[in-house]
Amino acid sequence: MINFLLANPLSAHPKKKKNKGVPELTEKQVIELKNNFFEANKEKMLGNNEKAILLFKKCISIDPQHAASYYELALLLTNAHKITEATDLMIKARDLDPGNKWYQQGLAVLYETQKQYDLGAETYEELIKQHPNELAYYEVLANMYLYQNDLKSAIRVYNRTEEQFGVLEFTSTQKQKIYVSQRKYDRAIEEAQKLIDRYPNTNRYYTALAKLYTQNGQKAEAIETYQKLLEIDPNNSFVQLSMATYYYEGGEIEKGKATMKKAFSNPDLDFNSKARILFSQVAYNNVPDGQVNPFGIELAQIMVETHPKDPKSWAVQADLLFQNGDNNGALEAYNKSLELEPNQFLVWSQTFILHSENNNWQEVFEGTEKALEYFPSQPTIYYFRGIAALQLKKYQDGVDALETGKDFVIDNNNLLGQFYTNLGDGYHNLNKHQLSDSYFEKALKINPNDILVLNNYSYYLSIRGENLDKAAEMSKKTVDSQPNSSTYLDTYAWVLYKKGDYEEAKKWMSMAMENDGDKEGVIVEHYGDILFKLNETEAAINYWLKAKELGGGSNLLEKKIDSKRLHE
Repeated sequence: MINFLLANPLSAHPKKKKNKGVPELTEKQVIELKNNFFEANKEKMLGNNEKAILLFKKCISIDPQHAASYYELALLLTNAHKITEATDLMIKARDLDPGNKWYQQGLAVLYETQKQYDLGAETYEELIKQHPNELAYYEVLANMYLYQNDLKSAIRVYNRTEEQFGVLEFTSTQKQKIYVSQRKYDRAIEEAQKLIDRYPNTNRYYTALAKLYTQNGQKAEAIETYQKLLEIDPNNSFVQLSMATYYYEGGEIEKGKATMKKAFSNPDLDFNSKARILFSQVAYNNVPDGQVNPFGIELAQIMVETHPKDPKSWAVQADLLFQNGDNNGALEAYNKSLELEPNQFLVWSQTFILHSENNNWQEVFEGTEKALEYFPSQPTIYYFRGIAALQLKKYQDGVDALETGKDFVIDNNNLLGQFYTNLGDGYHNLNKHQLSDSYFEKALKINPNDILVLNNYSYYLSIRGENLDKAAEMSKKTVDSQPNSSTYLDTYAWVLYKKGDYEEAKKWMSMAMENDGDKEGVIVEHYGDILFKLNETEAAINYWLKAKELGGGSNLLEKKIDSKRLHE
């Protein structure tokens, strides 16, 4: 909205003739009026509005027909949010000097402020009569009618504007909006075409026309309009994408793909637009859930070729390749993205996940060291570093990373529990059993039914031969929860073995063997140990031999076989 009240009308105050019957001011009064008016304006400029108001009122008391004082006083009261009083004063100024456009404008703005749009329209109509070449008056007058939802009158004002000034963008665009709101698409199209005829090399006018054709269901005309625009601007990526959409919707898939590829090859089309279209219209269309449309992979490749220096383009390609099951390709693209911009937490996280799935723990360990340079307070990175170190048997490095990272966890008990669990494992391997037990206890406070914690904690207690009743209780929970897990069955049997309950241990270890435990060296060795305690020596030795073939047995396995005796 044009705020005409900001204008300074002081230079536009001609000396008015007194109305008939009104006595002329004496010379003394003229001097007094000038002095007070000058002082009032000075106080106003200094921000002393209250003093200014008093001085303008004094001017009016000296000369009740001093229009400029009424006007200035109205402005000050407007700023004080005394709109009704200000309006009365502005009407007085306008009536005293109806030819002064500042007074008319000030009054019109006050009417608009009070949503008296009919009176505002009357005032602007008068201003246009007096100043027919002031374009701004026509625009605001049309707005007065729009505020009243008088669309016909607004159209008439826009037509008058064009008669006076020729075809203008704002008048034609406004008429298009009105006609569209009335669903008079033919009239809106006429207005859009007028702009093209007047300014044939302006791209956005063709785009507006094509959009109107689309809204009116005239797809052929829309494509024709876009084709004309491409003659003017052959590299217009927006048009290329629009045409690709039309081809797709019309069943011309190959044409649509060719046009889409052309748009994605266009460096002028920004990355965000490409990514939005790729994910919303292509990547997941016409494929089962969890899969990626091959054409989406193709477009992602075009993106990285067109924007090879943009790390986001490589990250997008990596995401799609990852979702499509190409982990190696995804890793390569993620690494390329990190080379261009290492300050990307989510990209680092994805690389750690992929490396972890491939058991590339050395890559995780080295990568987290680099990532921590950029994200020294991100607990997830410490977590990945910790578990990588534990897998590499760098136990002290592992617990150091986990101890640091756990302090950065905020409002995420699940992640905190994982820190505690791995700290329990790490300290166990460092033979710091008291610390190990304390972290397992913390993990169980967060989740008392955490199967992994219950299994590992109970197994470590059994190895040490400590707190075996507690170990048996915890381990029993795991087999009750997952009765077909050879790992959990083995742990429970081993706890029973440590308690000296060999018959019961044999029963549960047999169940572990039946659930694919017979393919794991450590479980087969444990079964042999139990059999030896039950005086089934020959059978025990056979199972030790089998454990040796499978691999993964204990350090004492060879000694057991050689001596044909149990060593613990």
